[in-house]
Amino acid sequence: MQLTKYLALPREMTPFEQRYLTRLNKIALIFSYLHIPVLMAVAWVAGTGPLSALVLSLVVMVGPTIAYRTIKHPRSLSVVYGITAMLMGGLLVHFGQGPVQIEMHFYFFALLAMLCMFANPMVNIAAAVTVALHHLIIWLIIPGSVFNYEAQWWVVLVHAAFVVLETIAACYISREFFDNVIGLEKIVQARTATISEKQRDMRLILDNVETGLVTVDLEGRMSSESSQVVERWFGAPVAGEKLAAWLGKRDANFGEWFELALESVRDGMLPPEVALGQLPKQLKDGDKTYSLAYQLITSAQAAPEKLAHEHRSVPRPAAAAAAGAGPVPEKVLVIVTDISERLRKEAAERYQAELLELFQHIMRDKAGFIEFLAEAEEIVGALKGYKQEDQGRAKQNKLEHLNRLIHTLKGNSAIFGMRRLSGICHELENHIAEEHRAPGAAEMARLHQAWTQTRSDLGKLIGEHLQSSIEIDDADYQAIIKAVADGVDAKVLVRLMESWRLEPAGKRLARIEQQIKGLAERMGKSDVAVAIEPHGLRFNSERFAPFWSAFIHVLRNAVDHGIEDREQRAKRGKPARSLIKVSTRVERERFIVTVEDDGPGVDWEALRTKAGQLGINAAALEKKESLAFLPGVSSKSSVTELSGRGIGMAAVRDACEALGGSVEIKSQSGIGTRVSFAFPKDKTVYEGHAASLRDAAVKVAA
Repeated sequence: MQLTKYLALPREMTPFEQRYLTRLNKIALIFSYLHIPVLMAVAWVAGTGPLSALVLSLVVMVGPTIAYRTIKHPRSLSVVYGITAMLMGGLLVHFGQGPVQIEMHFYFFALLAMLCMFANPMVNIAAAVTVALHHLIIWLIIPGSVFNYEAQWWVVLVHAAFVVLETIAACYISREFFDNVIGLEKIVQARTATISEKQRDMRLILDNVETGLVTVDLEGRMSSESSQVVERWFGAPVAGEKLAAWLGKRDANFGEWFELALESVRDGMLPPEVALGQLPKQLKDGDKTYSLAYQLITSAQAAPEKLAHEHRSVPRPAAAAAAGAGPVPEKVLVIVTDISERLRKEAAERYQAELLELFQHIMRDKAGFIEFLAEAEEIVGALKGYKQEDQGRAKQNKLEHLNRLIHTLKGNSAIFGMRRLSGICHELENHIAEEHRAPGAAEMARLHQAWTQTRSDLGKLIGEHLQSSIEIDDADYQAIIKAVADGVDAKVLVRLMESWRLEPAGKRLARIEQQIKGLAERMGKSDVAVAIEPHGLRFNSERFAPFWSAFIHVLRNAVDHGIEDREQRAKRGKPARSLIKVSTRVERERFIVTVEDDGPGVDWEALRTKAGQLGINAAALEKKESLAFLPGVSSKSSVTELSGRGIGMAAVRDACEALGGSVEIKSQSGIGTRVSFAFPKDKTVYEGHAASLRDAAVKVAA
């Protein structure tokens, strides 16, 4: 059964085999007719009758001629031509009688070999059977027609054996020819079908994944294939179009960045991972944000001469690989993921955590938080009133004022845990520093929107009408009870009770203590001790609100510049922990607020250098302390979210002077810095109930 399956071709025929056999059968018919003059010539030379050769040849050609007209199946027709070829060989041997008659038998073997062109073992078998019958029958009837001598029966068997051997070989050749040449179309079709199936599977994957996939060559030109989600997000890519231009329509910054970074990938001067790491990681498209990752696609290492021949303009990495440096980078796979929803969820989670932290601030210090909200509301209102059309004509002082407002709002927001608002303020500061102009309407709108949302949500927590309440501690309560019992003058009692509307300095400084610790923790400088000395004072919180709002800048400077690491402190013989002290006191009819640290002191030389870089002549200043209040002057070499702008001290000085106060800075290198704010003492500042009640009690006793 296996032999039959091997010799019999499959029933189905490919179009290629159909065309091939049709053409070959036509050639075989013509080739058979060309035998007639050849046989007549052989018969004339051998003297065996040219006319007989003509007649017998025409008789043999009747069969194939009729078959050519009637048989439609090309394989079946090929078998007829196999038989015809052997009959013509028999006539050649018959009419070629003489000294070379035996050599005429080679024609049988030549024809058997040529019949392999039909790629059908059955043609070879039919021809072999025909020649075997010819030799057997003709040898029995006319022995001289087959051999030029009186051949014995074993001679016929020898001839038959050679025919069988050649037929076996011919069948193998015919089958191989069919399988590998005639059947090549089937192989191609099968492989094409396999490839098409894989392509369909890949297309199904590309059409159903939610990740964008597109490939670009090292020049940034895209291929036509991409995942369907890419087409949905950005439209179908055009083969040959540059990715930088295609996506640059959505995000111009992305396009420019991608084009520049791709040069380092082409140059091959950096390791592939480093070069790919320079490509942009995010794409902004309206309210959508996409994350991008990249993977280098390489091919097997090629011979240098082949690369030089096939790629006249080989990119450097390919040339390096060709020289033996490794695989040749050919393309970059760009992987795009829509992270908009994830970012929104993360932002919502951060905002919920922020609200929780704000609630904790409210529970810990409601009065202080309400004060912060009022101050922030005022600043945001001032920023909102800044007219967009005035921005192009804004003078330097107006821009500086705007920058101070944003800087103050940023600092206070960060202290109370409003990180989103603080972050937006930081971005606005960056814009002003880089562009030297005020932010546009879109940038300011983000700030107002963030504040409105936070303010609205806070209103649900603590009420829309945020009014401070009068709070007294137990010591004040006991003191007033005793004063009433002792008969202290009613006017004195009224004045003291009215002072309850004033803010206790102790509560304010306790709040400042928490702010310093929070700042230190954020800056990674938690190894600090904080001391507060309120001295029992009270003051009008509304009057001093602008000052306390700007006061955060002094605290940031104290934490940032006044805290040393333990190693530095040990070298200078200082205690292991840094100390920041904040105090309020009344001295010579002045209300004084002081911040003091035991750090390294002010680096005046660094301030002079920075002032010089800004074109300011430090030598022309009346006092070197004035350097600390110049806009943009800071001893920090880099800007962080918390410090380094050189704006805060100018803002707090302006707030102090607006209240008729003055600022004094004293600093000793390696010893520490003290910043004092002195205000005129008036009725808005009280030295404390205890002293007043003691004085009143003495008067009553007298």
